[in-house]
Amino acid sequence: MKRRARRGGRRLATVLATLFILIGLPAGIARGHAFLERSDPAANAVVPQVPGEVRMWFTEPLEAAYSRAELFDAQGQRIETEPSHVGTDPKELVLPLPPDLPRGTYTVQWRNVSAADGHPQVGFFSFTLGTVADVQVPAPPPPLPVGFAPTWLDALGRWFGLLGLTGLLGALVCWRWVIRPSLEPLEPDRRERVAAAVRVLSLAGLALASIGSLVGLGVQAWNAEGQLSLAGIWGLLSGSRFGLLWSLRVALLLALGGLLARHSAWHEPPSGRRVWLCLGLGLAAALAYSSMSHAAAQPAGRPAAVAADWLHLVAASVWVGGLLALLAGLILVRRGEIERWREVYALAIPRFSTLAIASVAILTLTGLYSAWLQVGNLEALRSTGYGRALLVKLALVLVLLELGAINLLVIGPRMRRSVDAPRHFGYTVLAEAVLGVAVFLVVGVLTSLPPARDTLAASSGRASLHFAEGEVHASLQVSPGAVGFNRYTVDLALAGQDVPEGTQVLLRVTPPGNLEGVREIELARQASTSGQQARFEASGSELSVVGAWELELIVRRPNAADWRVSVPLEVAQAPPTERQPGPPPRFAGLTAAAAVAGLGMAIMLLTVGLRRRDPQGNGRFLAELGAGLALVCAVALLVSRLDQTPGVAARNPIPATPESIAAGQELFVANCAVCHGASGRGDGPAAASLDWPQINMDLTAHLYQHTDGDLYWWIREGKAGTPMPGFKDQLTDEEIWHLVNYLRTLDRRSAP
Repeated sequence: MKRRARRGGRRLATVLATLFILIGLPAGIARGHAFLERSDPAANAVVPQVPGEVRMWFTEPLEAAYSRAELFDAQGQRIETEPSHVGTDPKELVLPLPPDLPRGTYTVQWRNVSAADGHPQVGFFSFTLGTVADVQVPAPPPPLPVGFAPTWLDALGRWFGLLGLTGLLGALVCWRWVIRPSLEPLEPDRRERVAAAVRVLSLAGLALASIGSLVGLGVQAWNAEGQLSLAGIWGLLSGSRFGLLWSLRVALLLALGGLLARHSAWHEPPSGRRVWLCLGLGLAAALAYSSMSHAAAQPAGRPAAVAADWLHLVAASVWVGGLLALLAGLILVRRGEIERWREVYALAIPRFSTLAIASVAILTLTGLYSAWLQVGNLEALRSTGYGRALLVKLALVLVLLELGAINLLVIGPRMRRSVDAPRHFGYTVLAEAVLGVAVFLVVGVLTSLPPARDTLAASSGRASLHFAEGEVHASLQVSPGAVGFNRYTVDLALAGQDVPEGTQVLLRVTPPGNLEGVREIELARQASTSGQQARFEASGSELSVVGAWELELIVRRPNAADWRVSVPLEVAQAPPTERQPGPPPRFAGLTAAAAVAGLGMAIMLLTVGLRRRDPQGNGRFLAELGAGLALVCAVALLVSRLDQTPGVAARNPIPATPESIAAGQELFVANCAVCHGASGRGDGPAAASLDWPQINMDLTAHLYQHTDGDLYWWIREGKAGTPMPGFKDQLTDEEIWHLVNYLRTLDRRSAP
């Protein structure tokens, strides 16, 4: 038995090491969905000659097998090209162009799947070959012949998976530290019934987690291939990061379920090795979940972000899963003398409250950090679907906290002297459990939505106007909302009725000041829209000067009066940008991830120590140990915090073309190689003469941790505290950006 346990422990250690290696692999500037960041030619650009290819850069690395692009002419007809492919940069998609393309406007339609977290994304943009006179209003490309899985199915699978894991972990932890030590007042047959109930809960959690995993696999295969098929599922499992992590997760869940299904697992002494092996498997399974979360799509500081998400999931599982275990093991099976059960509850409530208090403290810290990473400010919280779902989650958690406080402060102290206390305890635990299940439903929705930061970033290049008057609700978007070529999109909805066929949408634009020439644009209804909502689109170069334009939106419906609304629009030379949240603090390396996990352990020790009352002073020792561990972990996080410059959020305006990279290489050789070496590994001829042993001159070791904006700032201004000078007097901004493009080629693991 001991030999098998040791073998199991070694296997578990191997699995955990594999998972930590996987989360340590950089994933690029991925943030939940692979949005289009820039392209060459740029959207709405006019180019005089046929470029050899269209290059697109996304905010995440792409799954090469499931990402592609196609070319369409102004009439919406597909043009044959060589197949698109992912470039040397994993965030780049390349579409070769025929050399004999005639003048005119073309549309590039793309579809991708993120290699970081598996989310799909689609979109299109246009460019014109020739001159401004060749600009046409392009017909939108036809709808893709294949689609995505329903969002509700994705959310349902995530809910099942997370809730099942919660039942597994919560049953295990609550049985070991709360329920079993509280059963002394009960007779042996009653204890056996309690153990059986908690065991059933754990197996039900395993079944639910397995169903959720299967649904998630089907959804991912559907999104990747555009349709559900056995071949697509097998290809996903055998050829993607998602497939590897999914297989690990399912293997861990099945191994844990196999151990918990055995009757002896629930009667082993609390210090038995099987208990700790089960706990380790559960924690590893939770880590596999977090390795496919939004945290896994962070730019720099990915391991620490995944560790914080893992700690958040574990704490939530202990709290909510513990409530489910209390409900199953101590409430629903209650039979016999009420006095004995009152004694059990009097023992269990303080024990569970200690776990709950520690869990809430961990949830608060990790939740704040996660919100900073994924949301960032009140604007993102208010105006995005992710932010609003997060508000719903917070509201449910607040009610959950209030019920927990009632159990701890009101019902618990009265348990031994009040006849009604057990009944009230049962009601509050039932209400808490239901609310906890609802919280995980909201979490399932949250994890299927793009983070709020991404949503704001994706919409920052357009002006959005919303109108509601009477039964008409309309949303007008002008993209990019600047001088030159723009795309006009109107989403129209009629309260309680369908948008009838024959409805026309017109946009009249009046130039600023004394300029003359009102222009009328008719927007075409998209064939793919019907029912109570419809989309109308058009493109053109009507917004030709800077200033305050007057826009009048007109909706003409059969047998109804025209609906009109006017609004001013400030047109700038460059596209508008919404108020973006500032960059969050990020922490580099597996050391930071270990420090985050250590903080969770420190909070648990501190909570147990402060609430423990014993004459031997063990509680004080645990509290002091927790405080010391917290201090060490906090220092480790401060040391591992990544430097961020005022330019951290700046984006490189120059595409990483071969010409730009070659120009950057020349600049690197002339200005940087003397210290950093020809290959950037810190072995330049002047490196040995610098008395800075604490500075890592090897650029390839840490470039992936920093954004383009950071690199630009350090090249321009120098790096404080190091011998590196600034080059703002020697290099132009354009040359610095060329240099940044070259630096990215030194390490392709994850260029933010």
